[in-house]
This record gives sequence, C-alpha cells and structure tokens, in this order.
Amino acid sequence: MSKFAIGEQVDNAADDHEGGTVIAVFPTVDGKFRYAVDMEGYGALQFFTEEKLVIHPRLGHASEMQRLHRSSL
Repeated sequence: MSKFAIGEQVDNAADDHEGGTVIAVFPTVDGKFRYAVDMEGYGALQFFTEEKLVIHPRLGHASEMQRLHRSSL
C-alpha cells in the first residue's frame, strides 16, 4: 500500500520543502512506489520516490496530526 494518496498535499523533503499535490501513484517492479506530483509554481509534473516526500502539515487538522504522529513512531 502506498504511503500517499492521490490528492494529498506533500512536500519535497530534500528541497526546502517545496509543496505540491499527488496526482498519480505508480508501483515499481521492486514493490515500492513513485509519485507524480504537481509542484506549485512549476507548471509541470515531477516524479519522486516515497523516501523523498513528506506529508504537508495542515496545522489544526486533528487527523493529519495523528497521521504525522503515527509515522514518526
């Protein structure tokens, strides 16, 4: 099961946390996932491995905070 779903807001963990929206999820032959992300301000898709993305925090949203807590355990 993929870590991120289509429509989720994510940040690029390696590049000053630039944000975008997941628009497609692709399984790889080794059982991992790659994500097509519409990055804000670029006008083009960028593709990322799961390890390069983090969920975009929406402060004040209880279920999101719970998810962040679970992923840090």
